[in-house]
This record gives sequence, C-alpha cells and structure tokens, in this order.
Amino acid sequence: MGQPDLPLAEWIVLALMAERPTHGFAIASLTAEGAEIGEFWYISRPMVYRSITRLVERELITPVGAEEGNRGPQRMIYAATRSAKTAVSRWLSEPVVQLFDVRAELTCKLLLLQRRDASPTRLVERQRVVIDEIEESLRAKEHTGDYLTRAIYAWRLEHVRAASRFLDAVDVDATRPSVTSG
Repeated sequence: MGQPDLPLAEWIVLALMAERPTHGFAIASLTAEGAEIGEFWYISRPMVYRSITRLVERELITPVGAEEGNRGPQRMIYAATRSAKTAVSRWLSEPVVQLFDVRAELTCKLLLLQRRDASPTRLVERQRVVIDEIEESLRAKEHTGDYLTRAIYAWRLEHVRAASRFLDAVDVDATRPSVTSG
C-alpha cells in the first residue's frame, strides 16, 4: 500500500489511533479547542467522527472492541492497522513542502512526535532543506517585477525567515532535558 492521501484532520486522528487503540471521544478530547492538540489545530467532534468513518472505509483502522460510556452509549474502540502505523511513521518524518503548511501540518507533526517521545531532529533537518530551497527560489525573484510583486516576495521571504527561526527554536528546545515541576 502506498502512502494514503489524507487531509490533515484524518492524519491527526490516524496518528493518535496509531499510538494505542482508542475511541472517538478520547480523540475529540485531545483535539478540542484549547486541548493538547486542539490548542494548535482544532478538530471538531463531528470532524473526528467523520475522520474515523473515512479511516475505517479506507481500512486504515479497525474496530477492536467497545467500552461503556460514562453518560451515554458504548464507545467503539478502534486500532490502526499495521500498514497505517507504518504510513503514520513515514508521514511524521516527511517535511512539509509548502510554506503555508508549516503552521498547521509541521506543528502538528512535531506535537505528535513529542507525544511519542520521539526526537524531532530528523524532521527538523529535512524541513530545513525544504525551507532553504524555498528561500533560494524567492531570493532569485525578490527584485523582479513591479512594486507589488516585489512586496509579495518580501512578505514571503519574511515567512521563510520566521519558519527558519521556528525550526531553530524547536532544534534548541529539543536538545534540552524536560523540566518537571512538583
């Protein structure tokens, strides 16, 4: 099976299910507004359940049991298939190729890697190569065209620089030991 073509919400749901078998309510709790994932990329509860339906249809997750709900019906437990776990690992190591995907997709990948206690170093290194290529392409164009075209290239170059600073911060912070309070 090749790499599935999934929207970001479905990748996130699949990656969370690849961590361990779980139910939709638990995923929705993680992706709710202000929650661990939802603080950076919010996925509504209906979207989580739609994603689960699509992932089942694509045979990336399978039902493995049920659990009694606290205040409602039984909750179906799903597990990622072996091929889905492989696809998630591959996806988490791939840099984003579009600059506008850094804010959403790259930050989600970094959050998901952190949940796995996996080092982001390889992803950050690969992402730097892509960011450097984008910057080189923009620099070649930054002095061409009319005033508006030049302003747009200057704007995009600032985004590249911000992405580069973000990668610097991730790289530095990833090498520091965790600080726990208590």
